[in-house]
Amino acid sequence: MWMMRLWAKLCVLWGMSMAPGLVIASPLGKEFATAFMQNGLQQTSQADFTLMVSGYAPNTSIIIYMKRPALRAKATVNAGQTLSVKIPREAEMVGTGLFDSTVTVRADKDISILSASHKTNSIDTTIVYPVTSLGTEYFVVTPTVGTERYREFAIIAWEEPTLVDVYLKGTVTFQGKKYSHGSKISITLSPYQAVQLQSGVDVSGTRIVSQKTVAVYSGHTCVSRQVHCDHVSEQLLPVSSWGTNFIVPSMPFDTGYDIVYVSSSQKTHVDSQTGGSKTSRVLAAARSTLYGIQGSTALFLSAASGIQVTFFCDGGTHNNFHYGPFFMAIPAVSSYCQAYNIYGHDQFENYALIIAKSSEASGITLDKRPLRNLQWNPVSGTEFSWAWHSLGRRAVVHVVEHPTAVFGLLSVGVGNEKAYGSPAVCAKGQA
Repeated sequence: MWMMRLWAKLCVLWGMSMAPGLVIASPLGKEFATAFMQNGLQQTSQADFTLMVSGYAPNTSIIIYMKRPALRAKATVNAGQTLSVKIPREAEMVGTGLFDSTVTVRADKDISILSASHKTNSIDTTIVYPVTSLGTEYFVVTPTVGTERYREFAIIAWEEPTLVDVYLKGTVTFQGKKYSHGSKISITLSPYQAVQLQSGVDVSGTRIVSQKTVAVYSGHTCVSRQVHCDHVSEQLLPVSSWGTNFIVPSMPFDTGYDIVYVSSSQKTHVDSQTGGSKTSRVLAAARSTLYGIQGSTALFLSAASGIQVTFFCDGGTHNNFHYGPFFMAIPAVSSYCQAYNIYGHDQFENYALIIAKSSEASGITLDKRPLRNLQWNPVSGTEFSWAWHSLGRRAVVHVVEHPTAVFGLLSVGVGNEKAYGSPAVCAKGQA
């Protein structure tokens, strides 16, 4: 696999059932809409906004378009290639308001996209889901830690105008009016328009309901805990694509205490297990409930109805450097795949976190080569185990796959005062 660069300037499942009615969201598609939320305090000349576009068929034609700043670029990508598209720094949405800086990507065959928002000592990555995986109901989750800067979320319209109702769980000021906890904001979005809402308080549990399909992103401009602040962001899945069973592995570089946020759209029963410790809780509707994870254990969650699970690492120390926080969506077991693309990044120690059925773990390969000498750790209460593998410090795209079985894969990396995390991009054979 190889990666080439296109500089786009201003001119140019194993006994675990799935809840009825839930739909698996695939990252593969032909039409995409994304935007770049505010990263840090303001726009800077050092911003690096990138879309990594991977092809799965020969001679795939791609068109990248943005209204403001003006951008229209064409490219071709082949199977097994990844095109890195640099987006103008003026695309960043700063503050609360309406924006015309949505980036649309259209292709004549299936592609996948990973987005990276990078400034000095501040980065995060997220999968960009195609329009076919979007929906009309979402629940926001934002980090509860840290008191500086802003929690934020963005809503992006597709090709039709849409009315969006936002039921707030925290105070937001929009178009000069202050909306408190419990208020509803009704916003009309034009085609391809985005709205970004920011708050100085936690807005987790905020419900978004739209008449037409929208994309939703959530995170923090720059959250600080143990070290320098870091931007965190993740594209959210609609409620219709939530799952019921999740496995959250510990980070290979982190022995501290991290947070797992569990979002519930309705009152639901959730069982959890970490090592030999089991808990059972009833989660309220429209809430984000905190779970803790520490050391080298994994957290297993099983819910009676669909939930959304997000991991927050609050930073720490590794190999004599301090790394920043990151935010990462955790995929449901029902969405595990048979093959993935996973992306390494320069100036980071890049890792693959693998979750597989214990009896099938030995069949997983990296770039067609067996993964040997992995230390597999059992996930208590399940038939699964998890392990991690170092991908080095280079910007390179790897393929991780199994010939017959599906498994889970997370992509994380740490560098000096920065870090990133996201699910790896499913390339083949979802369960």
